[in-house]
This record gives sequence, C-alpha cells and structure tokens, in this order.
Amino acid sequence: MRAEIFVPGAGAAPDGWDPFVRACRAPVLWEAPLLEAAAWASTRPLYAALVRDAGEPVAAFCGRLGVWPLAQRFGPPGRPVTPGWFQTHLPNSFGGGRLHAEALTTAARRASVRAFERALRRELGVRCLGVLHLDVLEHELADLTGPFRHHRPVAPSHVLRTRWDSMDRYFAELPRNRRRRLTALYERVGSDPELEVATAVPAIDPVRASRLDQLTRMKHSSRPGRVAPLPAGYFERLNERSGAVYFAHLDKGSGRPVSFDLVLDTPGGWATTVTGSAEGVRDLYFDLYLREIEHLIATGVPAVDFGPGMRELKESFGCELLPRHAVIAPFAPG
Repeated sequence: MRAEIFVPGAGAAPDGWDPFVRACRAPVLWEAPLLEAAAWASTRPLYAALVRDAGEPVAAFCGRLGVWPLAQRFGPPGRPVTPGWFQTHLPNSFGGGRLHAEALTTAARRASVRAFERALRRELGVRCLGVLHLDVLEHELADLTGPFRHHRPVAPSHVLRTRWDSMDRYFAELPRNRRRRLTALYERVGSDPELEVATAVPAIDPVRASRLDQLTRMKHSSRPGRVAPLPAGYFERLNERSGAVYFAHLDKGSGRPVSFDLVLDTPGGWATTVTGSAEGVRDLYFDLYLREIEHLIATGVPAVDFGPGMRELKESFGCELLPRHAVIAPFAPG
C-alpha cells in the first residue's frame, strides 16, 4: 500500500478522493472543498492522505500537526518550525480522521495505517514526533494498537438512539423534574412571537453563522483572542452540498439566525458538530436538542451523536455513552 499526502488549500486532492469518501458514506466535511475551507481558518497545518492498494483507494486520513505556540497563524503551508505530534481528526467535528473501505480486513486496515504513518514521517520529517490517533472507537482499536503503541480512554461521546414514536412518549420517559423543565422550554420557544424555529434546513446565513460560531467558542475558551472564526466561505460551501442540515432559531423580524446547530449525515444516523448562539441568549441551545430529537423521531433516523462533553446534561436528555480512546504511535528517532 502507498499513501499520497496532500495539503488542503495548497494543492488539489488526489484523483478519486471525493468518490472514495462518498463511497464510505463519510460526513460531507471529508469532501475536498470542505477540507480546503477548513484549512483557511486552521491555526495549525492541515494535512490529508489517500492510501491506495494496487491503485485503488482503500483508506483516507486527515488531521493537523499539533504545533504550539503559533509562529504565524495564516502563514503559507510548509514544514513545521517546531516539533509536534500529528493528530488525526476531522476538522470542525467530533469525528476521527480515518476512513477505510468497508471490505478491508483488520490486517489490511492495519497495513493502511502503517502506510499513512510512513508517508507522514517522510513528508514532515523529524519534527513530527509521531501520530496521536484521536476519537478512536472501540472497534477501531485493533487497527491502531501494536508494539510500542499506547492507548487510553478519553471523554466518551453521547449517543441518543431512537426508541419513541412521538415527543410525548419521549418526554414521558424523562425524570419528572427534567420532563417538566424541558416540556415548558419546548412549548415556550415554539410559541415565542419573536422567534421562528427552522428544522433541518439546507442553508443558513453564512456571515451570521460564522459570527455565532466564533462567539460560542470564545465563551468556552481560556484564550478567546486566539479563537479564529470559521470563515463565511466555509458555510457557503456547506450550503451547496447535501449531507448537512441546520436546526436554528431565526429572528422573525430580520430572518437572521439567533442560534444554530449543524447536523451531518453519518453511517450511523446523525452527528452534531458546529454550533453557535448570540450573546445573552439562554436555553435555545437546549431547545435545539429537542428540535433535533423531534425530527429524529419523525424521520426514523436511528441515532444522533451529540459528541463528548457536558456528560450530566446529555445523559439527562436520554443519551448513552459511547466509549472513545486515544492511541499514540511514536516515531523512532532519526
């Protein structure tokens, strides 16, 4: 197997990249135009690789070189100045930066991982200390572990699986205090004369979405001044593609989003990713969860992954834990 490394935003993706990621039913964020747009706002170098076996694509990888502090936030792509670990991760998501053709055996998947790591070492040189495979699900551990590799559990993801036929039945299963609070919120927001609830819409105001995303990440950052905004062009490209929808609250007067959540199609159902809300807004984040659950039930989508973090809150919505791991693969010196 051979891996071809490329830098999104600095050159074309290898032939067959987009057809392969679509064949894997991967989230739309894997497509080359979205990786390029993610690179525009990345504070770290973004790289991707396509692995071929006998000329046919069998695996894809993407991630960033974890160099910190930053020397030049928007500098041209190139070899890193300071050493760091390469982190496999799909930008702007909770997803791992690894894809494999469905027919591959465990041995073939392991071979594709090694081919990618060798190519990455050649591309980045000795300043890349090794690979940190993030967001690893339990069924992936056999592909990534081995001699001189270490793995440990990290924050689990939270998955809500569809088991109701109506929102009334969903609310009925919640603990009493939680049921009363969420039912009141759901009814209050739904009848708010100043808000319109947008459910699974294919497009959103890209400039406003960029700002709301930045405001939200700044609220949760210890260094808000270093939060680079996702550019409006990123949302413009998402608006043009299938496989991504928005749940949002719109101001009825202006039509502009007050809050939003980006939801992606995945092989297992949905995954939430980028979110944003205006300053001073309360509770709309929780209502977005309820609107997503409502649409989940109505359309028969089997599950939604709400990602890691806020464990107590997400479990109170009925989520179950999905264990995740990190695997470290150090490169030998020299």
